[in-house]
Amino acid sequence: MKKKKTMKYAFVTGGAGGIAGAIIEALDKTGDWIIFATYHSKPLKDLQARCSDRVIGVKLDITSQESCDKAAETVKTYTDTLDALLNFAGIHTMASLVEGDPAAVMEKMINTNVLGMIRVTKSFFQADLLKPKTSRVINCSSECGWMQPQPFNSPYAITKWAVEAYTIGLRRELAFLDIPVIKIQPGSFKSGMHGQATSGYEKLLAETTHYKPILSVLSPLMTMAMKNPHDMKYIVATTMEALNAKSPKINYRSKNTWYLALIDPIPGKIMDVGYKYVVGGGYKLMKAFGKAE
Repeated sequence: MKKKKTMKYAFVTGGAGGIAGAIIEALDKTGDWIIFATYHSKPLKDLQARCSDRVIGVKLDITSQESCDKAAETVKTYTDTLDALLNFAGIHTMASLVEGDPAAVMEKMINTNVLGMIRVTKSFFQADLLKPKTSRVINCSSECGWMQPQPFNSPYAITKWAVEAYTIGLRRELAFLDIPVIKIQPGSFKSGMHGQATSGYEKLLAETTHYKPILSVLSPLMTMAMKNPHDMKYIVATTMEALNAKSPKINYRSKNTWYLALIDPIPGKIMDVGYKYVVGGGYKLMKAFGKAE
């Protein structure tokens, strides 16, 4: 008699997003996983239409601890052990730290990008779904989590630096219980975050009273990576490696932006001077050629 195949279970936040959706589809194609894919308000009809019935939609508001607890209880109706918890939900915007309402921007982003991850992990741990030597937690950080923050991208970078610290602390805490915690730092991949970043930049440019010349010069650099996103196959391959490795690394990078990585080792003081004078010089050139207001 043929032995019945043992399925593995994964819970993936950000199920409607580009990266999370690509990972869910890849997991489904293996035929080895039952995947719980989250949605906030609209069910994942398009994603589920492309996948088998092994992809199960779970409603989740990561800004609510009650919603996270309910999601964990839903999963418990299918299994008592989660093999992988993948925290991939997040939002992005570009904003000033002094103009507009930076505290409101940061509150919203921290509530989703950082506290959302904390809430979900707590819910699944306290529901006893994360088991020693069986489960693993994968947190999606960003290249912005290890690089020096770029001007006007600081709100997002702040949250990802916090994700880095949280993941390191969580890894060392759960190591006592034999539950690996893995961090992934993607570069630019096409997702809903691109639209959020673009709209945030356009809002900033329209409303600024101090930075219009600077933003005009920085615009090409800010949008270069977004206009040339990497193929999803790379982040999918990285995530699959983190999921399947018997002894996973604590950190994986996937297609980080080469020119930002190149300048990152430059000491902060020199970088500050470079931004100020290179951008200033760039604005003068733009004016000379009639390209600036």
